[in-house]
Amino acid sequence: MAIHVFYDNSNVWGGARNLGVTKDQAVPWAAIRVHFKHIFSFIEQGRKAHTRILAGSVPPSSEELWEFARENRYETDLLRKVESDDGSISEQGVDEVLHLKMANVLLDFPKTDTLVVVTGDGNISEFGTGFIPQIERALRIGWKVEVWSWSNTLSRKYLTIRRRHSTHLRLISLDAAYEGLTFVQPGSYHRMIDGIREEFDVSPRYVGKLPTLEKTSYFP
Repeated sequence: MAIHVFYDNSNVWGGARNLGVTKDQAVPWAAIRVHFKHIFSFIEQGRKAHTRILAGSVPPSSEELWEFARENRYETDLLRKVESDDGSISEQGVDEVLHLKMANVLLDFPKTDTLVVVTGDGNISEFGTGFIPQIERALRIGWKVEVWSWSNTLSRKYLTIRRRHSTHLRLISLDAAYEGLTFVQPGSYHRMIDGIREEFDVSPRYVGKLPTLEKTSYFP
């Protein structure tokens, strides 16, 4: 049986950044990085992957990371952020790309395969699509589904769905593997204190060893 991986880069990075507030205290969020090689390996667990899709947005540009994802056979879809009417900058279309390609996989591959979704996002997009509706479709037609997420980004809606599909839906937390999935990028950073810009240096924290899957926390 093969797996089909769909990786929501913004959600994964945002969750790592939030967890870093307690795990890497005094480190600015911009210095928290996800180690692609380790997280890809951790999620795939040595299984045969027919599909590998990563979607994210730019800016900021992280071409080295995107190229690394491509080298690891992840189809990498990057969309530019857009300016809203109120002047804010936000993503548009990133999640929808994943939703569409998930639907294609459900049509093109046998239900004996496993859908692996790396996100905790439970929202419905402005175009009416969502990870949860696609996952529910997969479960209804007999697929097994894994959702990998940080605890701080996992929508409670997934817990509700699992109560109905406990044999086919696994919810796996990334939290216990934080040190093995992230690192701190050293360099000079700044922060604003009472309107004054303060420069400071950040020391590196190298990525740690990955734990075995058995030692990770499954969502209760």
